Amino acid sequence: MGASRSVSQGSASPARTLGEVEGELAESNLEAEAAPLCRICGLSSAPFAKTEVLGKYPVRYYRCEECGFIQTESPYWLEEAYTTAITRQDVGIMQRNLVNCEVTTAVLNLLFPDLTCAVDYGAGHGVFVRLMRDRGFRFSWCDRYATNDYARGFEHQEGARYDLLTAFEVLEHLTDPISGFAGLMELSDNVFVSTWLLPEPAPKLSDWWYYSPVTGQHIAFYTHAGLQRLAARFGRNLLSNGSYHLFTKQPKSEYLFRAATSLRLARLVNLMHRRPSLVDEDYQLMTG
Repeated sequence: MGASRSVSQGSASPARTLGEVEGELAESNLEAEAAPLCRICGLSSAPFAKTEVLGKYPVRYYRCEECGFIQTESPYWLEEAYTTAITRQDVGIMQRNLVNCEVTTAVLNLLFPDLTCAVDYGAGHGVFVRLMRDRGFRFSWCDRYATNDYARGFEHQEGARYDLLTAFEVLEHLTDPISGFAGLMELSDNVFVSTWLLPEPAPKLSDWWYYSPVTGQHIAFYTHAGLQRLAARFGRNLLSNGSYHLFTKQPKSEYLFRAATSLRLARLVNLMHRRPSLVDEDYQLMTG
């Protein structure tokens, strides 16, 4: 830092004024004071990077010095970011729903064969819920931002609890992971989520697509250590494979979980385990 260098006539660098040095110190102190506590650990975080969000807001990112969790500063831009629930950049949404359907079906077949009801949290327009009901699983829809276009009539009812909750591409949107997870755990003892974990070392904002500052919706980025802390806080066991993570009250087989969350193996599993579709039943229910 310039504050540690003496200003002398013999210096090869141009001498800076006292005001410039004080301004540099003030900016440094502001960043140190503004660094928030980690939203998972509650411990100190350090400035990580700064970039433009939504193409116009200068936003600071901070990294936890304990668990490695990266978070933005308080996200004041979210109302603008959520003018539409699904951003135009999300061109992979249908493919992702198809893959999530295949993997979730295998997870249920191998780890929750007695499941009677489930809910998809952050369900978007209801594509995944409809796909799962087509496969014979009684899924409900829950989303505070999107309209339910494909699973109408199967919305989450206040006070209901489920054998399993799914939340795909939700964790990176949470302004407060602790309260967010608490809400998920209130709905089910078993929570199956997807989010991409931070590579190690943590990449620059320009080097990892998942930061997605252009959309403004991704504000939280997790490490495996961070997810383990969340699991411990809520008394859950954690299994992880790639972008898929399962939180359960009762221990589950890691071997079966890894098989279910491998797309190739998931397809083989699902060929051997089929349920009657709910399409006809749902049609009768909707037409009375």
